[in-house]
Amino acid sequence: MQVRRTKCDSHRSRNRIWFLFVGLLAVLHACSDNLSQLERIQSRGTLRVALIATPPLYFPDESLLKGYDYEIILSYARSIGAKLDIVRANTISDVVALLKQGRVHVGIAGNAPVYPDAKIISSLSYERSEWHVIGNRRNPLPESIDAVTPSTLIVANGSKPALVAAHVKTEHPAFFWLELPNANTRQVLEQVNLNNFKLSIVNAAVYKYYRYLYPEIKIAFTLPQQYSSQWLTSKNGDASLANSINHFISRYKKSDAPERHYNTYFRHMNAFNYIDSMHYLRLIKIRLPLYRDYFKDAALNNDFDARFLAAVSYQESHWDDKARSYTGVRGLMMLTNDTAKRVGVKNRLDPQQSIMGGAKYLNILRSSLPERIQEPDRSWLTLAAYNVGLGHLEDVRIITDTLGDNPDRWIDVEKHLPKISQEKWYEKTKHGYARGHEPVAFVRKIRRYYDVLRLYQQEEILVNLDAPLVLDKLQFISPAL
Repeated sequence: MQVRRTKCDSHRSRNRIWFLFVGLLAVLHACSDNLSQLERIQSRGTLRVALIATPPLYFPDESLLKGYDYEIILSYARSIGAKLDIVRANTISDVVALLKQGRVHVGIAGNAPVYPDAKIISSLSYERSEWHVIGNRRNPLPESIDAVTPSTLIVANGSKPALVAAHVKTEHPAFFWLELPNANTRQVLEQVNLNNFKLSIVNAAVYKYYRYLYPEIKIAFTLPQQYSSQWLTSKNGDASLANSINHFISRYKKSDAPERHYNTYFRHMNAFNYIDSMHYLRLIKIRLPLYRDYFKDAALNNDFDARFLAAVSYQESHWDDKARSYTGVRGLMMLTNDTAKRVGVKNRLDPQQSIMGGAKYLNILRSSLPERIQEPDRSWLTLAAYNVGLGHLEDVRIITDTLGDNPDRWIDVEKHLPKISQEKWYEKTKHGYARGHEPVAFVRKIRRYYDVLRLYQQEEILVNLDAPLVLDKLQFISPAL
């Protein structure tokens, strides 16, 4: 017998489904309420982080490297099974505001004094750094805080330098400074470079980078107090995230990661030459635009960053398409006759052919390395092979492995490259003697040119995102006010 369903039966069935659905939501909500903050982040799979967009802490672009603090927080996110969602901030005050609003889980401001807010938790420190008072090199510069004259030192309101200035004042009560509203540290450094502002305060790591972009800035003196890098979280009664972060940082400090990150972001930036920097900035403006499209095409076809190829070309030829060395290599990428034939270049002096040929050859070298080698080591080893030859590089990698170091890491291979110019070492290798110190210098210079070019082009982007400077609204900060 067939049973006929009435409209009433259908209505009761829909009601039962609806109540089951509501009940399920209630159960899920109750379960969610019982989860810790860390567990909620893990269940959603996303860690929201506020980062100040100031290199080398964070490069907010798609490139080979993303920033010193970014690398560390990325490692943490992976350790808890989450993806990063970066929220860009200008100042440490912006970071704290985002935390208090619940828009981010973690705030990273880099090296700074402990933020004076009971609702903000600071993690364990993972790096200590100096702070400098800087000025324009054209001017006589003070040698101590007591020599800083009134109305000459300026920082961005709400910034880390403003926080440092407040700490300095506790030891030097007569010290006062000016704060520029709605600004950031990058903008202040630019104004000092233009000699519109006399002095400012900057973290040593930030200065190490920005002196290449603003070469007129110079250290007047270094403040005696060092500060630590810490991550910030909001105090909400749940310490699960803060405890997890501290556990991660404790393990991080005991690993070899700090040395690797220092080598990646800082060591190659130690050698600063004012004249070379001015020359490089000048050629970025007048020569690079002539070849920029060629670098972009070659990068796209060979899976490189166009700025990486441009940095190689600058080291090789200073972007002179008629360049020629005493050994006979020629053109923008300084190709030998043999290499040119190998990559199909008929005219080494043709800019487009030279750039495309150089990119193809770099790609061949990169592909010849073992697949297990990861970035950025893969790129640095590729550059070394471009300079000294793949055979000599492999000889050094064997030496590196024999001596107990890692042949897949540039920081280890770099140490042993000079050995192939020493008889007791090169006589045991397959390819013999080579000037092993040259690829070391070659790679360091290209890494520096690459980072400066990234910095330069990033500023072109960020300047359009910054609020306009209002130079007539400086705020006096003084014990007397």
